Amino acid sequence: MKKKYLIGILVFLAIGVYLALSGVKESDYVEVKPDKLFLDLVENTRYFSADEVAQMIISQDPSIQLIDVRTEKFYNKFTLNGAINIPLKDFLNPDNLAYLDQDVYNTILFSNGSSDADVAWQLATRMGYQNVFVMRGGMNNWVDQILQPTEHSVIWDRVNDQLYQYRKGASLYFGGKADDISSGDSDVKKKPKKPAVRRKKKEVEGGCG
Repeated sequence: MKKKYLIGILVFLAIGVYLALSGVKESDYVEVKPDKLFLDLVENTRYFSADEVAQMIISQDPSIQLIDVRTEKFYNKFTLNGAINIPLKDFLNPDNLAYLDQDVYNTILFSNGSSDADVAWQLATRMGYQNVFVMRGGMNNWVDQILQPTEHSVIWDRVNDQLYQYRKGASLYFGGKADDISSGDSDVKKKPKKPAVRRKKKEVEGGCG
């Protein structure tokens, strides 16, 4: 068995145990079929790159909802513009689940790397929430690729040069190079939390005449 499939199975089982111990009632969500969750997990279809997220923020894409799953301490020091803070340890709080229980936004989760956001994605997907994604590499990639873009090779083709020029422009848009994002001195501003939009329940068709 390929390593990625074995890891997928182990993660799948671990998420099941976590949900069972979390106190969230099964009646509060519609659990996704195991085979679908497993395929989504191993095929990596859940990721947006930092470049893609930057472009969506710059273009003020109204279809995205950014959720920072890091601790409040990290969130208060530095986060993405407009991001909502739902720490991973509080992710299954019923009030927080309301942000996932909607079909208006593409919800993009992020952490420092990808691991915590991946766990949050697995929880949300296992519970049947749709349109949930992860920013690959998290804030570490955001700093390396958007805030502090560098030329990685002496051999630099035209495509990479265009990408580098785009990243330099994005860096200026988001406040220039952040020499130390942990200092909390970034120019990135946070917007107030967006209200949760709950998914409307479908009316039952038919019935007695």
